[in-house]
Amino acid sequence: MTSSAATAGTTIFVTGTDTDVGKTLVCGLLLAEARKRCRAGYQKWVSTGNGDTPDDWRFCRETAGLPLDRARLDQEVPFRFAFPASPHLAGEFEGRSVDPEVLASRTRELAAAHEFLIVEGVGGLMVPLTRDLLLADFLGQLALPTLVVSRSGLGTLNHTLLTLEALRSRQIPVLGVVCSDGPGAAGDERLIADNLRTLAGLGRCSIFGRLPYCASVAEARERFVPLAQAILDAAGCQPMGGGATRA
Repeated sequence: MTSSAATAGTTIFVTGTDTDVGKTLVCGLLLAEARKRCRAGYQKWVSTGNGDTPDDWRFCRETAGLPLDRARLDQEVPFRFAFPASPHLAGEFEGRSVDPEVLASRTRELAAAHEFLIVEGVGGLMVPLTRDLLLADFLGQLALPTLVVSRSGLGTLNHTLLTLEALRSRQIPVLGVVCSDGPGAAGDERLIADNLRTLAGLGRCSIFGRLPYCASVAEARERFVPLAQAILDAAGCQPMGGGATRA
């Protein structure tokens, strides 16, 4: 399996440096902005801890103004497990496992149907999809350009630089990094500013900016617009003549 798994349009992967770093928020906000430019879609390979109606899928579609069409679930979230754990364990509790060929096939289908596709990861990059397959290794087979969502405060340097190293060691293109404050993440502004500067230097990649903690999705959407524009430009998602076509 190679990068031919997603050949139509532009497909990017969004990973976090850890759980609850704001990855889903960034995906939803980016999808909303992308849909102003072109026919954009969303996919999450695996959801755990939500049963058959994934919270991430619901949030992203609602944020982007898309209906909650359950007929799309099997394509947009191919594997859904109830237990809140890594996919390999959550699947075992249900006597099922993630099939990478199914993931690749569903991604090809969605990529062919959209001009821009956002694929959201699960947890961090080194999460096991199965007992013998890391998410990072499967992503390496597809070689999708990857956006990293990291924390903005204390501890982000180690986690983010390790994530970037894991991507590059597998020849996965690095799109760049978005830093997210998250709830209760207020910290020393001098530290946060230096974190962004240090990541740009040592990480040798684009730092698209910082999304501060927002009290509402509406506020986050407004604050995220310049970051989204920079990300979409870098990903090659260009405005189409005559306006966007909604999926």
